[in-house]
Amino acid sequence: MDHSTEKALERVARLSGLSLSEGEKEVLFSDLSHIIPYMEQITKLDTEDRTSGSSARPAEAGKTEDPEGGEMLLREDEEEDSGLSSAILSSAPEVSGNMFCVPKAVE
Repeated sequence: MDHSTEKALERVARLSGLSLSEGEKEVLFSDLSHIIPYMEQITKLDTEDRTSGSSARPAEAGKTEDPEGGEMLLREDEEEDSGLSSAILSSAPEVSGNMFCVPKAVE
């Protein structure tokens, strides 16, 4: 592992609150040496004809355009009460409505 990469790994570990052994640094460096070239390939993809969220923007109710040019049928969202919120809120020390009460952190 080259010196600049080792320094960068040590800095990231320190900022993350981690202490890495030499063996862990080698494993991490090995993993990163596989991940970085893959990320470089992704950045080279031609996304010029794509719009952000193009496959999730409904053309009309229940339908949306597929990125491949087709059409996908979507179901309507239905809200269901799982009953978990009341169980979770029952374990809180203080509740107001359907929210946790927490101490003020900033004056």
